[in-house]
Amino acid sequence: MTERMTDPGSDTFVVGGGRLVLPERVVDADLWVEDGRIVDVIPRGHRPELPRVPADGLVVMAGMIDTHVHLRDPGHPHRETFASGTRAAARGGVTTVLEMPSGIPAVSDAESWQGKNEIVARKAVVDYGLYGGAGLSNLDRIGEQADAGAVAFKSFMNAPAPTADPGMSSRCLPDDAVFLEAMRRVAATGRVAVVHAENDAICTHLTHRLRAQGRDDLRAHAESRPVVAEEEAVSRAILLAHRAGVRLSIAHVSSAAAVDAIRRAKRNGHDVTAEVCPHHLLRSLDDAEELGPYAKVNPPLRDDEDRAALWLGLRDGTLDFIGTDHAPYSEAEKDRGWESIWDAPPGIHGLEAVLSVLLTEAHDGRFTLPELTRIVSLNAARRFGLGGRKGELRAGADADFVLVDPDAPGVLDRRSMESVSRDAARFWDGRRTVGCVLTTFVRGTRVADRGVVVGNEGFGRLVRPERAE
Repeated sequence: MTERMTDPGSDTFVVGGGRLVLPERVVDADLWVEDGRIVDVIPRGHRPELPRVPADGLVVMAGMIDTHVHLRDPGHPHRETFASGTRAAARGGVTTVLEMPSGIPAVSDAESWQGKNEIVARKAVVDYGLYGGAGLSNLDRIGEQADAGAVAFKSFMNAPAPTADPGMSSRCLPDDAVFLEAMRRVAATGRVAVVHAENDAICTHLTHRLRAQGRDDLRAHAESRPVVAEEEAVSRAILLAHRAGVRLSIAHVSSAAAVDAIRRAKRNGHDVTAEVCPHHLLRSLDDAEELGPYAKVNPPLRDDEDRAALWLGLRDGTLDFIGTDHAPYSEAEKDRGWESIWDAPPGIHGLEAVLSVLLTEAHDGRFTLPELTRIVSLNAARRFGLGGRKGELRAGADADFVLVDPDAPGVLDRRSMESVSRDAARFWDGRRTVGCVLTTFVRGTRVADRGVVVGNEGFGRLVRPERAE
């Protein structure tokens, strides 16, 4: 199907003829939408008097909630802006982005959180939530960020890097006592504490040693951040977070050992969830090594044994949702890594590739479409207090959905991407896919259609957490 879809011309319409993906099953039914909300899932043809958005031969899924994006706004417009990043989201089938507290100035208190929201609200094409920062320099400012509307809090278990943006200490917790105190303060807000878990001492020591040996390749970077650094930090974060009574989520899990630690914690009744990224699921260090700095990411890519453990973790519920960790840099910044990997920043573009590569895995039988919608939409909505409004095709929810051709072949092409730094989006470039997001709706309004973004900047709304399940 290549024709562009005509606008239904009404705030009330039916998406008709498609197969609706619900969290537990796929049903042949229509979707009744009114004033930006889903009225109900109804039998085929049940409301013939309403305008019809044709979905014949297509799959209708809830739009993805990306739990982990860095849209570089304000501060680094040569990498991304909130306008270009949410245009990329719309094109990729992501209807809500949860944006990390990076940028200049860093989000560290109510004033900086509100200042960022004022900037991004004018630019957003899809809906968005904004994290707050929880670090050693702003312990007393955590609660006010939640009051302002922070969707969750982000912390790193390491000290700020020398090249970090100003204010990085407002999301770094390298000391266990400070980490425990920060977790207690996040717990008091009821929000989720999202943690980047790598042992700082191990990573710093190995980096110095490898650089002294003259190692400057991608594999050296991976060796400087070994599995044990993640395993130890994940285990420590779980212990301290449990003692603090905070709702913990581990960002971008990459190793079998970390999956095992999270699985044990869940079995012991700990309140912990975990995110995994498509790059860790679908590519190993061996098959991406030729990309050099364009495959540099923290935590690094692992081996096939770790990838297999991540897939098992998704299947058995140890890993709860997928976030892209969309962290774009420019080609010039990445290219510095060809001389020395240590000079390139870590990060991969992901927003415009994520659903295409995951639909391909579903087509190949890796998981079912109901399983896919749970891990890219429903689970995140529930964890971050958006359940009932986002992440599911259900009565009363926002009409955030995508129309998908599940059998359409494609090739990911960075040249057609919306990202400002598309030239550096080499990680997924040229990858063949089966399954294509044709059209994206946010609150019942079409924002992207057949590869063309048609939504307006400023249409996206801030989402605030209401409850968690």
